[in-house]
Amino acid sequence: MYNLPSGLRDFPTEIKILRNKIFSKIEEIFKRFGFDPIETPTIEYWDTLKGKYGEEAENKLIWRFKLPYSDKEYALRYDQTVPLARFFSNHRPALPFKRYVIDKSYRYENPQRGRYREFYQADFDIIGSKNPESDAEILNIVNFIFKEFNFSNYKIIINDREFLRFIFEKNLNINEEKIKKVYTIIDKLDKIGIENVKRELNNVVGELSDKIVEIISLKNQEVIDYLSKYEEISKEINYFNNILDLLNDKSKIEINLSLVRGLDYYTGMIYEAIVEKPKIGSLSGGGRYDNLLKLFTNEEIPAVGGSIGVERLIDAGIELGIFKIDKKTYTEICVIYFEDTFKDAWNICNKLREIGLNCYIDLMRRDFNKQIKYAVDKDIRFLLIVGKKELSENSVLLQDRYTKERIKISINNLEDIYRIVKNRIENSY
Repeated sequence: MYNLPSGLRDFPTEIKILRNKIFSKIEEIFKRFGFDPIETPTIEYWDTLKGKYGEEAENKLIWRFKLPYSDKEYALRYDQTVPLARFFSNHRPALPFKRYVIDKSYRYENPQRGRYREFYQADFDIIGSKNPESDAEILNIVNFIFKEFNFSNYKIIINDREFLRFIFEKNLNINEEKIKKVYTIIDKLDKIGIENVKRELNNVVGELSDKIVEIISLKNQEVIDYLSKYEEISKEINYFNNILDLLNDKSKIEINLSLVRGLDYYTGMIYEAIVEKPKIGSLSGGGRYDNLLKLFTNEEIPAVGGSIGVERLIDAGIELGIFKIDKKTYTEICVIYFEDTFKDAWNICNKLREIGLNCYIDLMRRDFNKQIKYAVDKDIRFLLIVGKKELSENSVLLQDRYTKERIKISINNLEDIYRIVKNRIENSY
């Protein structure tokens, strides 16, 4: 047996069909909000990614490599955002540029449930708008997606990097050497708990650890009330409040000063979406990154975006019973032949395909019972029996396996088969 590298997976047909259904639904939601697709390569030059993600990601997580016959250094994309910035600098689409992409990214993670080395991200970004409605639209999309998939036990945690900078760097005067360590420790709160966070902070900032723990424990209106005491940050608070005012549903929103987000390029609003159970980490995350595009364009171009962690969304949905692995094939009808009727069945199958049915016919010339068994094993609902008796009457026999009903249909009226099959499939959902 040949094994896959750790953190990579095969997907059997039933899982792949479910994944495709979820991807399609997410894509339809993106389009409903006026986003359009792009595609970028899996491989970028290392220089394109370098300096964009922070020390841990660039030293431990990004897949970097050289080829023996090239002096260039390459990397697999770590996310979809930096490739978007590179794409924008090369193609300069009209603003605002609202794009989505559903594609693979790669990180050399420690593989575990919900965390893989090859994984899909469903990204959606708005380039060109510095107004709060663009931030609100990102959050509204996240909320819309979770509702559409019938998640109920989720919340969207939001914060603002400007708040963090003011509190820790300006108000508490934590220097540049220590601030990244502070953010890294706070970012581990869900994993190690508040007492361990306090202990680690004490090793970095000493007595300030008590004050930091007190601040990052604030939530919702407590955050606004605390920050409103400081005139220096009133502009940022007003902007944040304007985002809140534009949200379609605030019931799932939690303002939380402990949310940091690890990537270095965030500049304003940040968010993560999580479910209470299972404990699988964030299912979506993102925020505003107004400085990233300047690294590629030498211009100040605002941007905000989000990403749906599709793998975690699927894993959580399956565990919660929201997603069902119950479809084994896209095939809608199986043409069954016997008594030397293969050629007639072949022609009928191709006509059904032409009028729009997903049609299967056995390619191994197996007997009647084995053809039926295959259709049953694949859970193909409709069978079309083509025998000599039926052909002598210029007809075929349509069987609905679910209802046990059999319908005799003229070969001249194959459109009737299309109508019956499509109507019953649609009505079964």
